[in-house]
Amino acid sequence: MVNINFTPEATEQIIKKLAGRDLDLKLMYEIDGCSLSGIPILRLMDKQERESDEIAVETNEMPVRVEQSKLVFLDDELEIDFSEKNHAFQLASPNEILNGRMSLLD
Repeated sequence: MVNINFTPEATEQIIKKLAGRDLDLKLMYEIDGCSLSGIPILRLMDKQERESDEIAVETNEMPVRVEQSKLVFLDDELEIDFSEKNHAFQLASPNEILNGRMSLLD
């Protein structure tokens, strides 16, 4: 199972974006065509938009929805940070940066 840790900077930015709305935070892994490489992105979604294979992953801050079928593309340990310099989120594992300019779509 994947373990996700949010930095305080990332948590602050997500809370600002939520603005008190009751939405799910989803870590999506968008695959282009038949390639095995993809792009991780964050998205705020209405709870009615949940997909049947989504699971809730507990984190140090807030639950994150992830499609169970996409877990194979993610490392077991992940960190979500926010870069003020780039005005973007960053998704990293102990081994690599998976997306240094990750969007949070609303």
